[in-house]
Amino acid sequence: MTPDLEAAWPWITRLFKKSILTTGFYSFATSRPDGSAHVTPIASLVLNEDGSGYFSDVLPGTMAGNLEGDERICIMAVRMGFWYWLKGLISGRFEGWPGVRLYGTAGKRRRARPGEVDRWRRRVKRFKRLKGYKILWQDVDVVRDVTFTHYEPVKAGGMTRHLGMTGHLETANPF
Repeated sequence: MTPDLEAAWPWITRLFKKSILTTGFYSFATSRPDGSAHVTPIASLVLNEDGSGYFSDVLPGTMAGNLEGDERICIMAVRMGFWYWLKGLISGRFEGWPGVRLYGTAGKRRRARPGEVDRWRRRVKRFKRLKGYKILWQDVDVVRDVTFTHYEPVKAGGMTRHLGMTGHLETANPF
């Protein structure tokens, strides 16, 4: 992990937690074989303390195929809480970054180690009795590791200009 990413990691993980609570998913971007972008909503990302993570790409499809040809990935988390956005719109500025992008590479699919799937499945346990839960998450047993190389805050013009981020942490708590 780079020193910049290591310094920002505690704030990045907090923002990712706030994002999943308000949106229910993260946006995963991969590249198609023709170079065009493909974005997929994924709820299963778990960030580890060491700057890495893992996720389950439970549905075979475009993203899984894209990662077989190009392992690069960008994952974006955005805070979508009504009061957070309303306060920012009223004051004309956000107190912290409204979102962040993590860039890195995704590994090959592998069998999940004991407890890995349970870490993200806790987020969706309230849906356990529903048909969609059974279809999407009941039989998940594979994950992909993610190694992150760098990050980029989601900027909102003048609403985030005061945060002073130019690739390095310049504020006490940018998130």
